[in-house]
Amino acid sequence: MYACTFTVAQVRAAEQPLLDAQTSPDELMQQAAHAVAQVARAMVEPGSRVLAVAGPGGNGGDALYAAAELAMSGYRVDALLVAGRAQERALAALRNAGGAVVDDVDGSYDLAIDGMTGIGGTAGLREEYADVVAALRPLRVLAVDVPSGINADTGESGELHVTADATVTFGGFRRAHVLSAACGVQLIADIGIGGRHLYETLSDTLPEWSADGPPLLTANRAVAPGFPVPEGMRTLAPAPVPSVEPGAADDKYSGGVVGIRAGSDTYPGAALLCTAGAVNATPAMVRYAGPQAAEVVRAHPEVVVADSVDASGRVQAWVFGPGAGTGEGEAAELRALLSAPEPLLLDADALTLLATHPDLLSALRERDAYTALTPHDGEFARLRDAAGISEDTRMEETLALAAELGCDVLRKGRATLISDGHLVYGLDAGHSWAATPGSGDVLAGIAGAHLARRAETSSLIAAATVHAVAAKLAAATEYGDATAPASRIAAFVREATALLTTTTLEANNA
Repeated sequence: MYACTFTVAQVRAAEQPLLDAQTSPDELMQQAAHAVAQVARAMVEPGSRVLAVAGPGGNGGDALYAAAELAMSGYRVDALLVAGRAQERALAALRNAGGAVVDDVDGSYDLAIDGMTGIGGTAGLREEYADVVAALRPLRVLAVDVPSGINADTGESGELHVTADATVTFGGFRRAHVLSAACGVQLIADIGIGGRHLYETLSDTLPEWSADGPPLLTANRAVAPGFPVPEGMRTLAPAPVPSVEPGAADDKYSGGVVGIRAGSDTYPGAALLCTAGAVNATPAMVRYAGPQAAEVVRAHPEVVVADSVDASGRVQAWVFGPGAGTGEGEAAELRALLSAPEPLLLDADALTLLATHPDLLSALRERDAYTALTPHDGEFARLRDAAGISEDTRMEETLALAAELGCDVLRKGRATLISDGHLVYGLDAGHSWAATPGSGDVLAGIAGAHLARRAETSSLIAAATVHAVAAKLAAATEYGDATAPASRIAAFVREATALLTTTTLEANNA
């Protein structure tokens, strides 16, 4: 259930044999265009107004052929040629189907098909496209391959780029589909010629499994699309989440006891939120150690509390850092935990301590037991600099930091990246409701509970997926989505776990 992503070079290498095998002009392009038209039909009703925004290249041809197909099935279709020209046969097909070429974009379109640039486009569009991009912002947008202005390999964008509600691509996912939120919902159609399918050819180009290839980036999406996926297409699926149901012989200890060292007099809420995430993620015991013990047990009477880590009982994993403080006392606590044998998750203030205390960073490098770091982008930058890692793309530097420190790194964001130093796992939340104070504290608790059961990278991926789905459930109201405070996200961890466990079972049985 982890989808591979592919680089531009891999896609082009896989497409070439299919292009060479064409028996008529634009055979492969028309198959791609049919897939684009299918997704357009899923997004808007028949009779809707659709605008194909076409550049002079292959993606512009895809958009125009798709618009021609829509026109023949009752949609009202126009085309905007951003370069003043387009693929001639595709443009002729559009005109023959009754579509018209227009000079500008008005707000009356129900859907725009973005075919301005292709997978070879750079991050950011030229200023001459500014008016077109501005006109597309209020419209629903379906992008071909990647939204224009998004680098297909890195997901990076300049100031000027298209943001899509959905992106349809062919054969396999591009890296940008998980690295950039501008892609919206990501869908794949597997096109081919003469019995040879693009995905099969793409799979043959995977050098990631050998030492000399680019690093492998997998992709998942936590929340499903808001429209039906056309038959024969695939979209990114949630990562697998293991069941937390206890077995007949299990007890409160056997499911993985997690210890939480979080919160302080300055940030008491961090202790409550982190503990709530753990309590709702596991049937096993949760221990809390720290200055907010009285408040924690008042809010969560099932938690076993102590005033300090030393006074706490045995655990199978520790979470250290959310709101804990960055003084010498907290540095000493972290130093002790780094020398302990239990798996350890470090978040928030623990990351600040690592970035500002060279001896702690050295202790992390030398540590043999499992360790995970969960920084947001700002915390990551401080760790990167402290570790002497060069600034690079978000994916490459996450991989480099995990390899340099010898631990797992979960880099939080709309696109969460998780690396063990060898591979990178990408998770598109599918929304941004988790961008709220305290949300990371909840995630630390969920992840700690999962790591107490099984200390491995897949547990981090599962925890991030549960957190993303819980945030979406927390935002839902009978009137539509609204805010998702961190305490509400924690309250929906159970529902998210049940939903994802069921999804995983259904996928395994399919």
